[in-house]
Amino acid sequence: MTDIKISILVPAFNEETRIPKFLKKLLKFADTNLESYEIIVINDGSLDNTKETVLKIIKNYNQARLLSYDDNMGKGHAVLQGVLNAKGSFILFIDADGSIRPPEILNMYQIFQKFHFDIIVGSRISKSSNITESQPLSRRLLSKIFNLYSNLLFRIKINDLLCGFKGFSREVANKIFIDLKAYRWEFDVEILYRARKKGFKVFELP
Repeated sequence: MTDIKISILVPAFNEETRIPKFLKKLLKFADTNLESYEIIVINDGSLDNTKETVLKIIKNYNQARLLSYDDNMGKGHAVLQGVLNAKGSFILFIDADGSIRPPEILNMYQIFQKFHFDIIVGSRISKSSNITESQPLSRRLLSKIFNLYSNLLFRIKINDLLCGFKGFSREVANKIFIDLKAYRWEFDVEILYRARKKGFKVFELP
């Protein structure tokens, strides 16, 4: 059996309307461009038909599977479960809304292979960012304030802490996510704070 190189985690909560387009693009891209991979969708207690929608889309793909939970525990919990079940040497999570194009996965992985960073973080702020869905002005302002506050408080030095696109070596992911305390939106801050405390090399995509 071929060793899996990339584990792609897709946490999803009430994404029935948005995940079909993204997941189909992701499966097509991965099948064409990635040598050895797995896709794990984690249904975080969705109240709509996210679970049924995902199962219908992935039924003919051996490289894709679904983890499903009845209760909504938060994105951090969903990603944690994905990490615990992942088999790849490089593990990343990506938002289910399609805001990040699948080719960015290959870009992130190639940077990981070349420079051996422990953690790679996506950015919605960079001018060269390939985020496809713009956020409302109010949300962007709140995000900037949160980033400024968190960077000052925790000294993380990342421009876009909450970007839903982050990758880790398998060894680092296991160390960062063990005993994760924050299961909601703040989990991004916790994992990056832990990374800084442990001295891991973190790179933010330009």
